[in-house]
Amino acid sequence: MGIYNFGIYSGLVWWEALAVASYHRTPYRTDKDVTLSDLRFRYDIAWKSIRGIIQVWSAPGAETRLPCDLAASVHEVAMTMWFKDGDRMPIYTVDFRNGPPVHWAIAGEFGTRTHFVLNESDPSSAHLAVDKVARYDEGIYRCRVDYIDSPTRNYRVNLTVIVPPDSPRIYDSEGREILGSIAGPFREGQDLLLSCQASGGKPAPDVSWHRGEERLAITKAGSVCQIHLPALSREMAGTRLQCRVEPPLLQPQIRDVTLRLYLKPQFIRVTGGGPTRSGHERSFVCTTRGSKPAPNIDWFINSQRMDSSMTQVEVDGEVTRSVLTWRVRREDSGRQLACRVSNPWFPAYTLEDSLTLEVLYPPAAQISLIEPKEPRLLREDENAELLCSADASPPSYNFTFYRGTENHLIRDDPVGGIAVEGNKLVLRGLRRHHSSRYRCRAWNSEGSGLSEPLTLNILSRPECSAGSVVQQIAGAPGREVRARCSVSAPSSRDAGPLRFYWTYNGTKDVLPIPPSNVTIMGATSSVIHGLSSPDGDDDLGWLACWASNDIGNQREPCLFRIMPAALPEPPSNCEIEDEFLRCDPGHDGGLPQRFILEALEVRQQEPVLGDESTMNDQGISGRGLSEAIYRASNDVIPQFPLDALSPGRYTFLVYSETPRGRSQHPAALHSIPIRTSDDLDVPGSLQTMTPMPPQPPSSDNGVALLVGASLSLVLLTILTTLCVTLVVACKKRQRPQRDPEQNTILRRSVGVSMYSGSSISPSIVPTVVVRGHRGSRVLAARWSGVLDDTPLAVLALDTRPHADTDSGHSDGELIQETDLTGHDDMETQTE
Repeated sequence: MGIYNFGIYSGLVWWEALAVASYHRTPYRTDKDVTLSDLRFRYDIAWKSIRGIIQVWSAPGAETRLPCDLAASVHEVAMTMWFKDGDRMPIYTVDFRNGPPVHWAIAGEFGTRTHFVLNESDPSSAHLAVDKVARYDEGIYRCRVDYIDSPTRNYRVNLTVIVPPDSPRIYDSEGREILGSIAGPFREGQDLLLSCQASGGKPAPDVSWHRGEERLAITKAGSVCQIHLPALSREMAGTRLQCRVEPPLLQPQIRDVTLRLYLKPQFIRVTGGGPTRSGHERSFVCTTRGSKPAPNIDWFINSQRMDSSMTQVEVDGEVTRSVLTWRVRREDSGRQLACRVSNPWFPAYTLEDSLTLEVLYPPAAQISLIEPKEPRLLREDENAELLCSADASPPSYNFTFYRGTENHLIRDDPVGGIAVEGNKLVLRGLRRHHSSRYRCRAWNSEGSGLSEPLTLNILSRPECSAGSVVQQIAGAPGREVRARCSVSAPSSRDAGPLRFYWTYNGTKDVLPIPPSNVTIMGATSSVIHGLSSPDGDDDLGWLACWASNDIGNQREPCLFRIMPAALPEPPSNCEIEDEFLRCDPGHDGGLPQRFILEALEVRQQEPVLGDESTMNDQGISGRGLSEAIYRASNDVIPQFPLDALSPGRYTFLVYSETPRGRSQHPAALHSIPIRTSDDLDVPGSLQTMTPMPPQPPSSDNGVALLVGASLSLVLLTILTTLCVTLVVACKKRQRPQRDPEQNTILRRSVGVSMYSGSSISPSIVPTVVVRGHRGSRVLAARWSGVLDDTPLAVLALDTRPHADTDSGHSDGELIQETDLTGHDDMETQTE
């Protein structure tokens, strides 16, 4: 064969192998696969054989093309022939040798459905077209191309007629077939696995899943395609998934399913909040959206489930509303009203919304001590801070504090150490007078509320009892004076026992009084002190009483100013009623006084013309008066019984008497007729007399009265005598016993008048209350005895009874107060 021919043969074999490999890599497809033009050869060499097979698919009844690449121009091709399977007889021939191509087809039905198509400008696109492909057209076709100057080339084409698959079937992850168009229900968040199966079909179809135009999964030339969608979102609800079974060259078979999902609630909101007055009804609305199926809606207040009978539920598509109608109360203010939504398909998932209830109500005030914490530890000179807290809605905007009752409003007093700072009351420098019950009232737009009282007990130093800071007592040089000091202080259990100390503040020095002259009984101390005989009796000095306890020493002593005693004033406004003569006492002059009654019988006497009227130094006319025939005394009040007097006419004289002497003038009732004791009960016999000398009657009236009286006495002597005797006897038998403690026994006597005077032991010690200024002479003495010349202001007069061991009389009590507060001119200068 020679070296030259061997080289040509080897080249042809190499190109044959290349062509076969290329045909296997790119089988022929009608619409997508490459054609033989991709394997175009441009060489002027002969081929011995090509063993490649081109696969062609065709749908039944469709037109198909069996490719045959000429690989050269038509001028170089001699003849093209087509064979089927192993037949040696061609089924189609095209002869290019003598002019235009001559076509020849096998006789019969197949030949009528075939024709060769050639595009001279593109020889590679030459192909045998078969119309209305039938199942029996399947087979392997061979295209033989004979060239004028080149070797023959062969192409093999495998024509397969497609068999459509069965209708697709869809299954879920549990293997359950989905028969209808609805897949599910599935839960939101669940993983989804769906399988689409297509049985039969030739060749195996492509099976794929689509969502709209999006391809989700595909299986090439298979029968099953699965789709896995992890954690289904709510957007997948109602989504249409499409399973496509696509055989080659056939219309795809499509199966659609719509996903049905159970969805979680997506949205919740509670409305209806805002201020609500206590006791009023209010509607609250809970709105939720996105849940499928409709959710359960529950109401809670501070985590406590509310009665469902108070709610109404409305469902509108995906929107569900629950309306709660409820009467709010004061105690609900500030509580959380919550609405909770749940879907039974999602037991672990809930949505909740809440609002804080705002209930309007008047304040409920409470007062408390915030500094110090324990009220029983409050002591003088400390500070206390009280807080008025109020449960109110809206919040309280005004606070007021009260001491005791609401009548005593506490105001800012910087000087007094009182500061009202909003809802705080600050008491600086506590004193005993701060001990009280404190209240507060809070105000808001709904009204006000008063707190319960808070009691503050201040542990304090002793203080003089009310009205006894400065007292006035009467004394005389060379005599003893008695004083009694009363203080107020906390109980000994809280503040310790009381201790007393007395000083005498004279004009020159301050002397302590020996304890032997001092007696102590509880919160009261008494002293006996002998006065010396000073050069003058205008200033007899002071007594100062000091007390102390565990809290401290008394700041201001209880003072007793010793004043020279003055003569008492006579009684006044005397009258007779119910067998008693009563008068109002006059000023006692600073010493205890007693009261004396003298009854003088009026004698009938002819007036003498030209005689001068005789008057004593008391302004009482002595004409026609006998000496005192009745005398009585009362150590307490000017009140005397008159039931022991015999019938007649009397002049009554009432005196006041103290150790200093007797009143200068008596109170006199002139010429009071007393026929019987019954006359004392006659209202017409009541007379009130002032100590004035009586006017003597004229002589004419006197003569007429004497003549009339004589005639009357002659006619009525016997009758009058008998009546008087009987009445007096009855009175004496029925007269009740008099109280010996209230009055002295009336004494019938004839002799010297009591006006001549007698010594009366004092039974009442008068005192004068004087408020001392800080730094005054006596107050500054304190325990050191240092004095200055600052005056003392007299505030009140308080006369109190004290026991007199020398006299045998029982202590009575006579209190007389004179309010001199605020008058600067009422001062006593201590020397």
